[in-house]
Amino acid sequence: MERTRNLVMDEEEKKAFQIKETENRVRAILRRYCEGMIETNRAMDELDEIAGDQSIKKRVLTEALFEEIDITKDNAGLLALLKIMGGSPYDSFIKEFEGIVMNFSRELKKKETIIREKIENRLKEMGITGDGCEPNVEAWEEWEGAREETGLIFSGQIKEWKERLLYCQGRSH
Repeated sequence: MERTRNLVMDEEEKKAFQIKETENRVRAILRRYCEGMIETNRAMDELDEIAGDQSIKKRVLTEALFEEIDITKDNAGLLALLKIMGGSPYDSFIKEFEGIVMNFSRELKKKETIIREKIENRLKEMGITGDGCEPNVEAWEEWEGAREETGLIFSGQIKEWKERLLYCQGRSH
């Protein structure tokens, strides 16, 4: 205590500290939300309770959400938070993201059909046939590789999407 008694933070240090504190609280709420510990409404209520600049909270939340978004996972909960934040430009960006996800799903479905046929032919060659023979495509290595490859292709689009939204958000504040 003696050594720190005469030290004081200037305004810039106070603002940086406040931003860091806001970031930590927002990320903690988002982590609990993503882990299913709290519902969407509760997450928004807790975010509203954080004191500080609304634009900082919105920026931090958007950046944290974008770190969590993954084309190969279910993003419904994350999109729900973006929708609640709402308004322009979020609405158009959410529709665009949903379009990318639809294209990703469509591409995966095509690959699944091709892989299923290959697996069925391989099983047939081994003498495994019949109406009850329905291969679990997701358990085969070919599927995992196809899913990862497709995810990489679409991750470029998602990265571009994220950058554009963050740019728009930065211009709006």
